[in-house]
Amino acid sequence: MMFENPGGTTMLRKSLASGVLAVAALLTLSSCAGTGGGTLESGGGNAPTKITVAAAQGIPQLNPAIRTFAWEEVLFPLLWNGLTTTTESGEVAGDLAESWEASADQKTWTFTLKDGVTFSNGKALTAADVVASFEYYLDPETSTQEKTKIESVTQVTATDERTVTFTLDAPTATFPAGIVWVKVLDVDSLDQIDKNPIGTGPYTVSAFTPDSSVTLVRNEAYFGEAPELDTITIEKAAESTAAVTGLRSGDIDVLWSVPQGDVAQFEGDAAVALVRPDNPSQWPSWEMDTTSAPFNDVRARQALAYAVDREAVLEAAYADQGMVSPTNNAISENNPWFGGELNDYSYDLKKAKALFAEAGVTEGDTLNWWGVAGQYPEWNTSAEILQASLKEIGITLKIENNDIGTWVEKFYPAGKSYPGTIVPNFQSTPPEPAYSLNFYLEGRCECNWVNDDFAAAFDAAVGEPDEAERATKWGEVQSIINQEVPLIVPIQATVVTATDSALGGVWVEGGGQLHLENASFKG
Repeated sequence: MMFENPGGTTMLRKSLASGVLAVAALLTLSSCAGTGGGTLESGGGNAPTKITVAAAQGIPQLNPAIRTFAWEEVLFPLLWNGLTTTTESGEVAGDLAESWEASADQKTWTFTLKDGVTFSNGKALTAADVVASFEYYLDPETSTQEKTKIESVTQVTATDERTVTFTLDAPTATFPAGIVWVKVLDVDSLDQIDKNPIGTGPYTVSAFTPDSSVTLVRNEAYFGEAPELDTITIEKAAESTAAVTGLRSGDIDVLWSVPQGDVAQFEGDAAVALVRPDNPSQWPSWEMDTTSAPFNDVRARQALAYAVDREAVLEAAYADQGMVSPTNNAISENNPWFGGELNDYSYDLKKAKALFAEAGVTEGDTLNWWGVAGQYPEWNTSAEILQASLKEIGITLKIENNDIGTWVEKFYPAGKSYPGTIVPNFQSTPPEPAYSLNFYLEGRCECNWVNDDFAAAFDAAVGEPDEAERATKWGEVQSIINQEVPLIVPIQATVVTATDSALGGVWVEGGGQLHLENASFKG
């Protein structure tokens, strides 16, 4: 529901694409932050550099395992490291791990740690810390969104100080990608993490005011290449018009998740750079109960897919920030894993009407849209577009918007019945299908879809070590989803970040996660 896609980042919390994103024009920085944006401090050519980063959400706590909002993920690559990481090109690379290897059956994975890594408190990193961290993430008492990615782990052992071995209960060729967001922690200091977080990353925390600001300073003991910036201050935003002013005046250097309707004004502005992911993997998901009428009939679900004017949704609801998904696919066409024998569900009301009729939905019938009041304006605009389309074929769409609590109670957790109802939602996922398409597995999607062929095909793809063969198998998985239409995916949305054009090294993952670890001023 609203906390996290089992394969990726948060689903329903404050919308990454929401038009409420804002920033105060005059930011009040914490005492350690100094003043000004991405400019050199006074006092000489070698003075330290700093940036101010703004977003609509505050950061309420610092434990990466129990994150509650998407924006907390900005801290992950700045403060902590995992065994593996995702590069800007989307490849999985070593982070704390120097190398790794898998057994022939893909059920035993052995990682060798880099030498000389220390925590920010001076403690040397050992394999025992990795074991303790994974045991913490796997502990039933730890409420972490990463657990579904590592639930196949049955044992973690430290073979020696630099070697960690994982035993899995099922073949998992994608395991290195699945542990990217499992950060290695100093578990003994977790009770002090909001006061004195201990990590291995390029920065440390010098000041933290929950839900307001975080000030980071360079970690002089960092094992990797030293970061260019001395200070990064992350501030909660207040008002969107002032955010734009602050960015242009230099009070703000980075504005994360620019409201889609505000992006156009920055196009062509030499002072502002717009940073977009090459492979967007944030996607609206309109859920239906596939166990109750009419959407227990695949023809009704296919009909709804044809009734969605995806181009109109992208243009009017998302201000053209994204790409349409004509095959109703959570995997974007830019994703190297995209494939399969896929039906094109481009807007076709004639097909929609015929399929609805075959499923028993005819002129005069009513469907319901169950949205959220006062938030997610893109959802309401989408509903109005769908309402107008369905009206053309004689079907009424009743739009109901409720407070979040009432909205959630209708369909969460999975297993609830909500006949004749379409529930808007969204997912932010990695581009790796194992951790995006797993949302469709039994018990995870509130659409209540269960398909044995899909489950078998999914397991076969996850366990396939040969990439070419795995691509073919992921195509088979996508083909099943495409024919069955468990939910509606009208577009892939793009999370846009605006920066001072003099600032380089900033990039955004497909799901919207912002990377600042290599940020620096050009020239």
